[in-house]
Amino acid sequence: DWEFPEILVPDIRDKPTILTLATMSSNAYVLPGDIDWRNVTYGDNNPDSNNGDYNTSFGVGWEKPGVRGHVFLSDDNSTVILALKGTSAAVFDSGSETTPLDKLNDNLLFSCCCGRVSYLWTPVCDCYQGSAYRCDGECIERELIRNDRYYKATLNIYRDLARIYPHQNIWVTGHSLGGALAALLARTYAIPAVSFEAPGDLLAAKRLHLPFPPGIAPGEEYIWQFGHTADPIFMGVCNGVGSSCSLGGYAMETACHSGLNCVYDVVSDKGWHVNMLNHRIHTVIDEVLMDYDQPASCVNPGPCVDCFNWRFDKKESKESSKASSKTSSTVSLESPT
Repeated sequence: DWEFPEILVPDIRDKPTILTLATMSSNAYVLPGDIDWRNVTYGDNNPDSNNGDYNTSFGVGWEKPGVRGHVFLSDDNSTVILALKGTSAAVFDSGSETTPLDKLNDNLLFSCCCGRVSYLWTPVCDCYQGSAYRCDGECIERELIRNDRYYKATLNIYRDLARIYPHQNIWVTGHSLGGALAALLARTYAIPAVSFEAPGDLLAAKRLHLPFPPGIAPGEEYIWQFGHTADPIFMGVCNGVGSSCSLGGYAMETACHSGLNCVYDVVSDKGWHVNMLNHRIHTVIDEVLMDYDQPASCVNPGPCVDCFNWRFDKKESKESSKASSKTSSTVSLESPT
């Protein structure tokens, strides 16, 4: 049976709250004292917004390449917020020591099949079945839950936090890859998540067989995905031969998000054009979140399907292939997702 306990959640209608979470997501990329580190406290005249001071923090994951970020504590120690770093890469910024692993996990989480876009690409896992648009679905599932992948590392960080702060409210936030990991973590442990400019995470959530409680509206799952219409990664259009992502070796093929989408229509409102530079978290904070009077409305994105032209069959062994060839020329199994 499903249990639905009452929990404290961010006030997503409150602009200072959204700015605070976005700034935490920005700070997840750097260490305190760095020129890009920003104070996370914004003025707030709304006494019901739960937007306090969060200037006490400590880093997680900085001792080696992998999942990184910071943990922010409210002044009254009642709320703990985990902010996860997104992709560090030359296509987005100057890159860092985490770039190779960031790229591997991007291509694993947000591509249809291991980042295998064409024969010119080197896949990040061995799940492609050798013919056009066929992939071993169970193989991808195994790859996603490997201990050296970012999803498992994120779960380990959360478990440590929950052990240290057993009675506090724990929220999670992040930008880009960090935002998608935040959404996956939130769905795994039923905690609130607010993401910024995250790639589509729905395909990965289904491949991981994460819970989608029956009869529960997306708005009651406490996953809010903020983004704007001029970001090709958030909109799921950073793909194709000439795209910035493809030129950088990133197979960003997903567009579907879980939870609610909170979208700023900067293309219509500001006349912006879709551009990779609009994905940067500082651009999002300074020119979108700060500029609008109120946060974007969060709505159910509706039906959405990624990789519709792919078949995710179970890979046959040589023995079963020989046996089945006696009675049938093809064997097709249903997708595990």
